[in-house]
Amino acid sequence: VTARELGDTTPPRLITVTVPHAPYPHKTTARGAFERAAAEVWAAQGDEALLLTDGQLVAEATVWSVFWWEGEALRTPALALHVLPGVARARIGELVPLVEAWSGRGDLTGKSLFLANAARGIVPVATLDGVPVPSHKRTAKLARRFWSA
Repeated sequence: VTARELGDTTPPRLITVTVPHAPYPHKTTARGAFERAAAEVWAAQGDEALLLTDGQLVAEATVWSVFWWEGEALRTPALALHVLPGVARARIGELVPLVEAWSGRGDLTGKSLFLANAARGIVPVATLDGVPVPSHKRTAKLARRFWSA
């Protein structure tokens, strides 16, 4: 067992990258596409990458699942896009109904976005491609419930 510092907890600046999402059936150490996406984000002075499929559909981030609110519905990319069916995604699905989406990047414009993974929980997104992301009252509530028994 190892432990490490949590690191920066500032809401990330999400940048859509040109590196296409590489479908995979399970968590893997073959992370070349994610490493290239992260390098592209750092060069653009962002914090995290938004990867799109070859068909330009929203897939995931380098170490996070992606979620957004549409009205009261919580959307996330469809598992059929071969995104990681992560622990955080499963936990969020226990707390609220998830609507699997086949959405393009433009569908996220003006939406309240957050990222989630099992190590960090739920983290709201600060900006998407340099544009501030609106907050949603349900994100903070969901983030608190994420860690409850």
